[in-house]
Amino acid sequence: MRKIIFVLLYGILWGVLPLRAQKLVPAIKPNATQQAMQKRAYGMFIHFGINTFCQQEWSDGSIPALTYNPTNLDCEQWVRVARDAGFRYVLLVTKHHDGFCLWDSPSTTYDVASSSNTTDIVAEVSKACRKYGLQFIRYGIVRSLHSMTKIRQSILILCVVNLLNF
Repeated sequence: MRKIIFVLLYGILWGVLPLRAQKLVPAIKPNATQQAMQKRAYGMFIHFGINTFCQQEWSDGSIPALTYNPTNLDCEQWVRVARDAGFRYVLLVTKHHDGFCLWDSPSTTYDVASSSNTTDIVAEVSKACRKYGLQFIRYGIVRSLHSMTKIRQSILILCVVNLLNF
């Protein structure tokens, strides 16, 4: 009985809390995060992954990992070019909506370790950033289309298609 009450209360609590809206107050000056971004200034955004090898901008996470096959990969070159261009940081998309991880992830096999080129891109770019004195920023998402069930994928894709046709 206690378990049931706990589960019900937990569900109600987490069902209601997100309903509270954030109060937006106009700022007179940039907040700490905005100030840090202004200080970082000029940076390189690298969006490299499995879609690079199938000539698609968007995929649903069903492209086989073996499709990822960079043959002349030189992460240090990317960072060296960033430094020479005057960039102060490199932001690497480590995992995007399709779910392909640019490192050997313990939580999925949809990653570089299951591909034709097992180079840990995250580690290599991070190492090159240290070498060339640039800040390294990782961007990645937790949930992905690859990790969703086929039914949820279909629903999401239908929603996106409907929004695009709206």
